[in-house]
Order: sequence, then structure tokens, then C-alpha cells
Amino acid sequence: MSPKDEEMEVFSSASTEALQGSDYVPVITDSGVKDSVSDLPKSILEYYTNIEKVLEREDFENNSERELLEEKLLEQIKSDGITKILYHWDCSRVVERMLVNCSNPTLLEVGSLILPHIVEIACHSFASHVLELFIMKLVREIYTNESSEVVELAEKVFRKLVLDVANLISNTHGSYTLRVALQVLVGARIEDEKKKRKRWDIGKNSFYETKDTHPALKKILHKFTKRLVKMDVGSLLWSNQGAPLLSVLLLLLHRTNNKSLPGLKSVVSSSFEKKVTDYKGFEQFGALPAVLLDSKASYVVQSYIKICNKEELDDLYNQQYKEIVVPLSLHSVANYTVQTLLENISSRALALDMCSKIVPVFEDLLAESITGVVISVTKCCYHHGLTSNFDIMKTLLDAFHIPDEQSSLFFRCVMSMTTYEVLLEKIEYSKKPTQSGKPRRDRFEATLAGSLLLQGLFQLGLLGPLEEGICSLSEDHIVYLATNPQSSHAVQAFLSSVTIPVSAKHRFIRAAAFLTDKLVVTPCGSRIVEVMWLAADSPLKSAIAQTMIAKEQAIRENTYGSIVFKNCNLKAFKQGLNTWEESEKRKKKNVESFEKIINNESAVESAEKSVTRGEESIGGEVVQNLSSEDTKPKKVKRKDSVISDKPKKSKKKKIET
Repeated sequence: MSPKDEEMEVFSSASTEALQGSDYVPVITDSGVKDSVSDLPKSILEYYTNIEKVLEREDFENNSERELLEEKLLEQIKSDGITKILYHWDCSRVVERMLVNCSNPTLLEVGSLILPHIVEIACHSFASHVLELFIMKLVREIYTNESSEVVELAEKVFRKLVLDVANLISNTHGSYTLRVALQVLVGARIEDEKKKRKRWDIGKNSFYETKDTHPALKKILHKFTKRLVKMDVGSLLWSNQGAPLLSVLLLLLHRTNNKSLPGLKSVVSSSFEKKVTDYKGFEQFGALPAVLLDSKASYVVQSYIKICNKEELDDLYNQQYKEIVVPLSLHSVANYTVQTLLENISSRALALDMCSKIVPVFEDLLAESITGVVISVTKCCYHHGLTSNFDIMKTLLDAFHIPDEQSSLFFRCVMSMTTYEVLLEKIEYSKKPTQSGKPRRDRFEATLAGSLLLQGLFQLGLLGPLEEGICSLSEDHIVYLATNPQSSHAVQAFLSSVTIPVSAKHRFIRAAAFLTDKLVVTPCGSRIVEVMWLAADSPLKSAIAQTMIAKEQAIRENTYGSIVFKNCNLKAFKQGLNTWEESEKRKKKNVESFEKIINNESAVESAEKSVTRGEESIGGEVVQNLSSEDTKPKKVKRKDSVISDKPKKSKKKKIET
């Protein structure tokens, strides 16, 4: 047996057999469906092109005109054959365009044409897009109209998909169609329009909470998931098409609280038993779980980590990650599961243990371009309050090889993700003139990884040498960083962080205040100007306002500039300084009053949480409820006040905006 065949074996037969029943479905490696392309006559192609132009214009006077066009188009599709049309790149787009705003009868007619060929259509590169949109429209029609005919058609469509699930999973397009079907059944976002042909987003961001799944869809979903979990789940874990489907299935079963979830989770957890040692560069660490090193299976593990409760996560870390967290962090694939674990672990003790092992290898991680783990560590430290436990700043200074006397270059090194030696070479090169004798621009490149790392450091309040670096930037550098889509978020994090001293923010604003006329007319720069305005005091606001008033016409004619001009109330500034100052005082007073309300609400919430733990909060003290009725409750003074002096960041930001 080849190594590849061994990988496809089911690792835990006992856990897999628990899911298997009389209707067990094996995984088929080849679906046998050929991705053919239709060759249509020129006259037919011209007809569909003209129809698409009419559908794009959307200049119908009433619905009857649209229905008449749809009726004629359906007659043409019937005569040409639905598969021939859907297997053609341009013609399949016309059907998609028709489905976007089609009527109920048209939807039912298209369904009757698709149904006999649904498996072949689902496995086709062009036709599968039409089927995905058709399924979305079908489910949405059930929620809006609750037509019995639509429900009956949906049951037939999903029954066909369930019966041929083995063929669909073995095909790239078919497995994606299955994932879309699963998501819309559970309540995925259904787009009103599909302007571009693209794959629909799979993941937590593409879900929204629905009131209740429709009763008819609940039955379909139950049959669908029951059929899927009867498959050879162990083999799905290692296949290109099965792993993404299994990942989505885990999330959906968790959301619907399906009784098949524990069995499916046991299959994933048992896959950690298979160990491998023949991987380059990590021989000294011994055997590591193969499921974490595989690019497909590790994706399923990430979904598994997201749905585990606290006890399961603690067991997972202690049994699988604790002793090998360093080599897993340095692995090109396994590091993604480490990042997911850092973001989801809820035990402070385990988070401390995990971070204490990863922080010393920051330099190795950055050298391997695995910055995601470093960024996740900063988030984990902020979430669990571990900033004082590690000298993260000193570790990063050593990782970038920054000497003590050149610590001001630390900001530029992190933003460009280059070491001090490389940055120094670039600075020296920029001093040399070009061939034409013109001076070169001393501009360092802003990277996404550097911006994310700086955001994490600013969130932790770790300023140190970064303050001198960001506050001593040249005008050219400030304009570049504030208008760059990647670095602008780091500048925004610096100005909006509650842990950064106000004096450091004002120092930066003084340097950038006279550049606001250049920043405000750009998408990213306009956002920075607004954040600067919120962080500035009255003298700095006056300097910003004067700079923008000088270029008022150009700013008000610009889309982004006009919005900032209005939000900063510069119209009142033009009327007179006293009027503007009074307006700003009223704004500040309103914000402070809202902050007090928010603080009171947070105090009530914390008191309610204390009551649920068997405590009652009274005037800053905690009264412990004792089980004995005869014993009087003792008052224990609480160290921290019930009313927090620090407002919630998200709510405060919302009010200020």
C-alpha cells in the first residue's frame, strides 16, 4: 500500500462505525462526470446575447413585461435543451441573470428543467453557478411566500442531491454546490444580486442569525446531514473536496445543535492518533499528529477548535499541543491551528502556558514569515491580560536586531517587516541620486503583516521606542502611511487605542495637522483625519480646521472630504471661533453624559453576572449568598468598583462617531 493510500485510511474504525448504519455510503474517488462545453450556432448565441442586454437594462414598465420575456426565454431553452445552454459560458450567464429577479412560475419551470440533470449540472464548472443561485432563490421563496409548490420542488431537489452525494463529493464543483446547499438550509446570507460570477464565501462571515428555520427546511436539513454523516468521514478528512465540506458540516451541526455532532467530533478527535516523523526540519521534536500537518485536514481541525467548549479545548491543548506547541507554530501548515487555538482558548492558565512557550521563538517565527502566530499572541495577551507577564517589546527588538541607540527605527522595521540591517541598506541607497541626478525618495514599504502586528502592540499599550518612530516621521512618510490601505489601520489603532497616552497622540497630531488637506481627499486618509479630530484637544482641532478651511472648495467638492467637513462641524468654525467652541463643548458634554449612561449599564450587567454566580452586588460590595438560612450573609469588600471607570471601547467609539 502506498503512503497516499495509507493516509486515506480511516484512523479510528470504532468512531467511524458509530456513525455508520444500514445506509452507509462509501466515498467514490472519481465521479465520472465529464466537464463538457456546448458548441452552439452563432444565431442562437446572438439571441441569448440580446436577451442578456435586455435583462441588464431592467427597463420593464411592469412585471407582466418581464414575465412575458421570461416565458419566451424558457421556450427557447426548452427547444435548445437545458444542459446545452447551461454548459455554455455565455448562455449560462443569461439564465443566471434571469433567475435574479424571476417570478415564482419561472422559478418552478426552471426547476422542472434542471431536476432530471441536477447531478451533472452540479458537477459542471459553468452550470454549477446557475444551480447554486437557483437553490438560494428556492430557499428564499420558501421563507417569503411559503408556497406548497416551491416546498415540494425543494424537497425533490435536495432528495436528488442526497441520493447522489457520493458523486458530488468526489467532484470539486459538486462538493461546493453541497456546501452552498447546506448553508442556505441553515440560514446563510442570500444575495439579492449576483453581478459577478464568483464562488460564494464559505465561513463564519457568510452566516447570519435567522429567527427560526422553516419547518419544511428543518426536515430537509435533517435528512441531508444524516446522509452526509453516514459517509466515510475519516476519508473525507484527507480529500481536497471532502475536507472543506466536513468543515462546513461541523459548523452547521453545531449551530443547529444536531445529535450527530458528538459522533462527528469524535472522528475528528480520533484522527490525532496517527503520528508522523518523516517531515523535514522537525525531526528533533519526534512524532507529530499528521492531521495538523496536512493542508486539507488541518482546515477541519480549525473548525473543530471553534466549536469546542472550554473543557474540550483544555483537553485538546493538554493532550495534543502542550508539548509540541513550538514545532507546530513553526510549521507552515500547523501554525494556522495554533493561531485558531490562541484566539479561542478561554483558560487564562493555559493561555499563559502557551504564550510563554511561543514568545521566546518570535525571531524564528518572523524569519519563517509566520507572523500570524506572533499577531495571535498579542491578541491573546490582550484578551487574558498577560501583558505584564512577558517583555514582548524587548523580544521583538532583539528579533529585528535593533540596537539601543537606533530604537527610533523600530517602527519602520516592523511596518516594513525587515530587519535593521536591511532597512539601513535601503536608507543608504535612498541617499544616492538617480541617473538623472534627482534625489531618491526615502520611502519604506508598508506591509499587511507589519500593520497587523503594530495594531496588536498598540492595543496592548506597548509604545516604548515605537513612539519616537511614529511621531518623528517625515511629512512624506505620514501622507504615505495615512493614505495606504494597509498601514492606515495601524495609524488608526495608535490614535484610537485607550492604552496609548494622550501626550503621544497629540505629538503625532501636531506633525500631521498641517497635512490634513492632503489626507482628507483620500478614502483611507479621510478616516485618519476623523480619528485625529476625535483624539485632538481644542488648539489642535483649531489647527486642523484652519488647514482644511484654506482648501475648503477642493475638499467640499471631494466625496470623502465633504463628509469629513460635515462631521468636523467646520461650518460653525467659519462662522466664528466662539460659536465653534460652544458647539464643541456641547458635543463633549453630550458624549460625557452618554458615557455615564454606558458606565451605569455596564455596572448593572456586572451586578447581574455576580447574582448568577451566587452573589449580590450592593453599593460596590459583594454579598455572598450562603446555603444556610440561619447564617447571616457576610459583606466582603470588593477591590474593584462595580462601576468601571473604563468605558467599553466599542460603545464609546460608536457614540463619538
